[in-house]
Amino acid sequence: MTKPIREILSPCGLDCGKCVANPDSRIAALARELRQELGGFASYAERFVEFNPAFAQYPAFAALLDHLADGGTCPSCRSGKCLFAGCEVSRCTREKGLDYCGECAEFPCAKANLPFHLDTLWRKSTEAIQEMGPEAFYATIKDRPRYHRPKKD
Repeated sequence: MTKPIREILSPCGLDCGKCVANPDSRIAALARELRQELGGFASYAERFVEFNPAFAQYPAFAALLDHLADGGTCPSCRSGKCLFAGCEVSRCTREKGLDYCGECAEFPCAKANLPFHLDTLWRKSTEAIQEMGPEAFYATIKDRPRYHRPKKD
C-alpha cells in the first residue's frame, strides 16, 4: 500500500522519506544492504591498499556507512522532530491545522526561520505545491535524488 502524499511530503515540501536522517529512507536501506554485502571486508581492505590507496580510507567509509544504516533518528518533520532546531514550519502548520505552508494566507512569511538554502527550496516547493497540488508536485520530484543541486545556467 502506498503512503498518502501527506505522509511523504513535509509541510515545507521536502520529501522526508529520502533524508539521510530518516531510518526508514531508501538511503538507510541501501546502506544496510551494502554493509551486509561487504560483510567482513575491513580485514581485506588493508591488503587492497597496495592496489589502490583509497582503501586506506575504508575505516572512515565503514563508520559513515554504519551511521547511514543505523544513525537516522528522524522519521519526518510531521513527527515533530525537525533536525533544524529553529525551523518553525512544522509547528506553525500544525498549530494552524494546515498540511502545507502554501495553504496559509500569510505565505511567504518570515516565520519559517530556515537556513538560506532551505528557505529557497521551501519557497520554490511551496509555490509549486500551490500551483499544481501536492500529488502532481510529488510526481515531479519522486524520482529525483533528495540532495540534487539544480544546474546553474
